[in-house]
Amino acid sequence: MKYNPFDGDSHYAIFARHIYRHFLSREWFTNADVMADYLGLKSAQELPHPISKCDFVKELTKALCDLRNLIGKEHFEEEGNNRNKRIRYIGADDDPLADMRNAKAINDLRKYWQFCQDSAGFFPASWLEFYFKDCRDLLEINDKRENGQQVLSTSLDRVLTNIELLPPLYEAIVNKRVLAVNYQPYGKPTMALTFHPHFLKEYNGRWFLFGHAEGKKPEMGYAVALDRIVGQPTEADGENYVSAPHNFYAELFENIVGVSHVSDAKVECVHIRAHSFKMFKLTETKKIHPSQEVVEPFGEHKFGKYGEFSVKVEINDEFIGRILQMGAELEIVSPAEARTIFKQRVDALSRLYKE
Repeated sequence: MKYNPFDGDSHYAIFARHIYRHFLSREWFTNADVMADYLGLKSAQELPHPISKCDFVKELTKALCDLRNLIGKEHFEEEGNNRNKRIRYIGADDDPLADMRNAKAINDLRKYWQFCQDSAGFFPASWLEFYFKDCRDLLEINDKRENGQQVLSTSLDRVLTNIELLPPLYEAIVNKRVLAVNYQPYGKPTMALTFHPHFLKEYNGRWFLFGHAEGKKPEMGYAVALDRIVGQPTEADGENYVSAPHNFYAELFENIVGVSHVSDAKVECVHIRAHSFKMFKLTETKKIHPSQEVVEPFGEHKFGKYGEFSVKVEINDEFIGRILQMGAELEIVSPAEARTIFKQRVDALSRLYKE
């Protein structure tokens, strides 16, 4: 057989995989049941149309016919007419197309392996050295890099202070291990933390570890910059791991740009004006924050030619930095308190360049 019905992402191949799972269950099913699977519905009763009116029903029918012929019609029972026909597999072999399924799995693994090889330039070297240690893959990855054959890369520097701590910190999170961490915040003495690690986040090329630090505020979501960790964290003996509440970190980062929360900060609906069409489109394709919405399309308005959008965020240093990075082409319009913060930053910057 020159083709594999399970291979690829075509509608035909997707239907073939759903149909084969029904075959292996040895239970009765209909085309409508397969279509419901394809659409992610709980049952055929939820289909928006009769099966004959559904999209790609020809691909479904062909996949069913082809699989039945590959296995052998004698291994099936059928009941009903064309409209209500149902079918089930009754053959002796519990996985009659195992070779084809395995071939697809091997092909998928090859694609994944190729991606891992090519994405070496995207991940910090410490990840690769930790997880591919003593593995032939690491030698091949290094050969690709040295021979200029790497096809994925990032603009951010991956040779950072303590970047080698990423893999063991990740392992501590996954295995729920409490750590003894020596941490030195900028301009302050080193302090010993009993730390329950929950979450790793990178922002602008810098990595942060979030978790519960005993005796520190906040009790959840305490942030430790990796480049401020002193020495190698060790496992804290006799400590019971404290997990984060469900969905805690999704909510923690929901209304901020970057990683920092300002004490007593509130979420503001900030209106931002783009004074050039290029900047308006740039911020539309590379959003400042996921909450971003267009308020005024770019064009001629009462106060000039501009476009305007809003974001719902806490006003932290990272948000200020993102806006100021764009120079005079972005302007904070409201609220007044936010505009004042930006005015003070711009005035201070302007004074540095006055002769």
